[in-house]
Amino acid sequence: MIDGFDPYAPSSDARYGAMAHLRATGDVVETPAGYYVATAAGVEAGLRAVEHFVGSFIDTSALPEDDIPISAIPEPQHGPIRRVINTVVAGHRTAAAERFVRDQAARLVDEALATSRAAGIVDLVATVVDPLPTLVIGHMLGVPVDDSDQFRRWSDELLEAQSSGPPRGLFDTHPEFGSYIQGLIDERRASTSRPADVITRFLHSHIDGVTLSDRAICTQTMNLIIAGNETTRNLLGNCLHSLATDPALYTRLRDEPALASVVVEESLRHDSPVQILARAVLADTEIEGCPLSEGHRVVFGVASANRDERRYDDPGAFRVDRPRPRDHLAFGTGPHVCPGAALARLEGVAVLDAFGERVARFELEGGFTPVPNPVFWALGQRSLPAVLTAASVPAA
Repeated sequence: MIDGFDPYAPSSDARYGAMAHLRATGDVVETPAGYYVATAAGVEAGLRAVEHFVGSFIDTSALPEDDIPISAIPEPQHGPIRRVINTVVAGHRTAAAERFVRDQAARLVDEALATSRAAGIVDLVATVVDPLPTLVIGHMLGVPVDDSDQFRRWSDELLEAQSSGPPRGLFDTHPEFGSYIQGLIDERRASTSRPADVITRFLHSHIDGVTLSDRAICTQTMNLIIAGNETTRNLLGNCLHSLATDPALYTRLRDEPALASVVVEESLRHDSPVQILARAVLADTEIEGCPLSEGHRVVFGVASANRDERRYDDPGAFRVDRPRPRDHLAFGTGPHVCPGAALARLEGVAVLDAFGERVARFELEGGFTPVPNPVFWALGQRSLPAVLTAASVPAA
């Protein structure tokens, strides 16, 4: 046991220092949350071994089957549900949504510029970072985009509620959110049309020869809305924070628009939106020489892995000259890699492109102090008060 190290503690520079210490003194260490895996090699091996590890941040072992989200469903049941999800958020679907994503990003940046002109300052989280992912995930899943503000509020409330009390299913944790999704299920079932949205696909898919219950469809749909909301918000906020605090990098981005995708990848590595992934051990195994028994809890240190000195040169620096920008574990890896990775990347690039075209320069309010992210597994900005200067000739 390492005194004072809690992988579930709020994100901070001190925690990054503790991660570096753990990598230097032990690849796998016991913590109050479970065995913490600190190295890139260990995290990658564990995430690929889906036959040995499964789970989420809450212990789902006592939950009814219909209340278990996709991340905590083991194979072979995991695969068929994941294939339904892939039909609405995987790479080919993301490409078809690119125009919508870029149009929304441009609109939100224009609105942020207008607010900055009128008020002298604008909170980029409130005007760009928070709205875009919820709009996009609503569009991708086929749920009403007009309710995006409500989805975001419900997601925040549900994540906050999950951090205390005994483990509960998503529906029971936030009945208002669950009842809303149940209403959409009832509408789809009563309709004579079959739109290509996630709820309709769940209703008409067979998993192990049977259709999913309404409760299971609620669980998976709520989980997708939360995942598409929280993690991408963190990515966008972290990207804008890095650029606002490095004017030379922002100038280079404007001069070299193709650099946007590299900035997104380096932000994912340097400021991992998901700092940790929790898993339960399904069968006796080992990681980095540490024996693990069935039923143990394991915490994969994604943020630590992405700053592992054995894999990255000068890992604490934000650099856009790394030879393999996508060589990180921010989206996990292996068979259960995040299905929304392509969508998150697109949103990041769309925001940076819109900024580069429309904003000549921007800086954070003097004396800015980051507001800690209340989600214990996440790293992201909750406020970015900034002054924006419009480009002289906005893009058409």
